[in-house]
Amino acid sequence: MRSRLHSPLAFIVLTLWPVAAGVMFSRLDRVQAVIWTLLGGYLLLPPVVAIDLPMLPAMDKNTIAAVSALVGVAVLGTGAGAEAPRMPLWIKAMLLLAVSAPMLTALANPEPLTVGSNFRPGMTPYDGITGAMGAVLELTPFVLGYLVLSSPAALRSWLAALVLAGFAYAWPMLLEIRLSPQLNVWIYGFFAHDFGQMMRYGGFRPMVFLSHGLWVALFACMAVLAAAVRLRDPAVRRPGRGARAALLVFLLVVLVLCKSMAALIYALLLVPLVLLAPVRLQFAVAALLAVVVLSYPLLRWVEVLPVRAITDLAHDISPERGQSFGFRMTNEDMLLARAAEKPWTGWGGWNRNHVVDPFTGRVATVTDGKWIVQMSSAGLLGFAWMFGLLSGSVLRAARAAWRRPSASDLPAAGLALILAANLVDLLPNATLTSLSWVCAGSLAGWAVRRQEAAGPASTPAATGRAAPLRVVLS
Repeated sequence: MRSRLHSPLAFIVLTLWPVAAGVMFSRLDRVQAVIWTLLGGYLLLPPVVAIDLPMLPAMDKNTIAAVSALVGVAVLGTGAGAEAPRMPLWIKAMLLLAVSAPMLTALANPEPLTVGSNFRPGMTPYDGITGAMGAVLELTPFVLGYLVLSSPAALRSWLAALVLAGFAYAWPMLLEIRLSPQLNVWIYGFFAHDFGQMMRYGGFRPMVFLSHGLWVALFACMAVLAAAVRLRDPAVRRPGRGARAALLVFLLVVLVLCKSMAALIYALLLVPLVLLAPVRLQFAVAALLAVVVLSYPLLRWVEVLPVRAITDLAHDISPERGQSFGFRMTNEDMLLARAAEKPWTGWGGWNRNHVVDPFTGRVATVTDGKWIVQMSSAGLLGFAWMFGLLSGSVLRAARAAWRRPSASDLPAAGLALILAANLVDLLPNATLTSLSWVCAGSLAGWAVRRQEAAGPASTPAATGRAAPLRVVLS
């Protein structure tokens, strides 16, 4: 087991989570069991702790929860009532690439690297096999979302669970905002990150049982957007509209207190869209954001983006923000230059993707955004399967509903915006979680179901417009 672990409780809880999952699968319907096995594992199990098993990737809370849910579905079935959606060719291709890309990266990086006093070993076939197995584990929530949570009813259940979990998680978050992020220390015996990064604007960012305050803020943003979707969704009857509106306001206040500017901006821009915009426009915005994220590495590589002008603007708004943004861009430039030396496969693990100071032997770069981590370590092939699945799920969902959108598509449109916000956050941060993959899988499966339902024999929807906020609050 690896971690900054000071209590055996973290190890015990990790090993007992499959038992908890078994209890949920025995008492809940399949959709709810999958949802709470994944969501509960993500929110309650200790962060940064992982169990190292021989010949297997390290098993952290995300992989343990995902494997537990997968075993439950494999033993008991999807329980979806209808057949699972067929898997289109583009998803099969991305999954195949996800398994093969780590092995190609290992084969392309056999040479050890020595820079000054810094030595980084070469990749071996074993590293490639372990990487492929890690990709399978990482994509398990996507597959579960695709098979189990892609029906309209299951998708609504997923959104409801995000709201309920966000409301429940808000109370320990508020406690840590008041006292400082200490719950993980009190219960599991260790602090998961740098305490200094949890201090912002004269107060504290909550962490609870996640790895960083930014992860908590992004989850709060997801809960806010899900609450907005449920406020507008005409199919939701309970709780009442007034209670749903109050819950949305409460979650938005908690998000403000999380002190994450990016997550707050996502919510402030997208909540009005969810509450007021037609379904087609929501899908269009989500698709546009997905395309921007998918094309961002190319735009950075060919130096099309006005990075210097954006840095100057950020510095004018806040010198601290401008300095932070400039630091990120400088590191991205260095890592992109490093990635360009092996553009297809990347450099692999063991910090081989980093630039090293030849005099001190220390790593001279910092990887913040998930996209640059994937691009520099796994190359274009690694970026393609990861962001192809994430962005492709949004694009396919938008395409499925584009010609004949209806009010019943509102939950999927809201989920597309939630995933699109997460995609945008992967540019500055590495906030890709199991919840992101569940959203992507659910959307991708919904798109297949929606396209099949909208065949020539089906009756087209009349309006393509969901009830605006003034109707919802009347």
